[in-house]
Amino acid sequence: MIQVSKEISLKPIYLKDQGLLLEVIRKIYLPVYRHLWTDNGAFYFEKNYSVPNLTQELAEEGSDYYFIVFRTQFVGILRIQFEKECVDFPGKPATKLHRIYLDPEVHGLGIGQRLLDWTIEQSKARQSSLLWLEAMDTQKQSLQFYQKNNFHISGSFKLEVPNIIEKWQGMHRMFVGLL
Repeated sequence: MIQVSKEISLKPIYLKDQGLLLEVIRKIYLPVYRHLWTDNGAFYFEKNYSVPNLTQELAEEGSDYYFIVFRTQFVGILRIQFEKECVDFPGKPATKLHRIYLDPEVHGLGIGQRLLDWTIEQSKARQSSLLWLEAMDTQKQSLQFYQKNNFHISGSFKLEVPNIIEKWQGMHRMFVGLL
């Protein structure tokens, strides 16, 4: 376990945790994102949280994947890809905040802020000059959070995956400079 604060810790995810990962992500993802999908997210879950995909993601060098634990409860997931170049900044040493999902029940408690601060610290320690992520352009609360933390939009694109409703395909790439 990695202690982020007195009440927040990170538990590394291993392949043996795939069932728990699927259980946690279904609980926290569906209340916020179910409306995006024609299949209630079935394709999304199979693509991103299946044993084959988890095996691949865990094998990626420079990639850390965690359960977020608040007090004693599993309340989210965090995946960071160190040394992951951003297409908008070729050649710049960068870290990608690949996944950060929190249970809606703990929104507003400062957990996301503390995890973002910790991720920035880890990225700086690895000599990244920027931290970047991809966020849905319709998730106003998320966009406001990142903008409040000095993230800027560097590019936009459409998420073209099966079963996503077209009006929800808009994505922004966002970044914050670390040096």
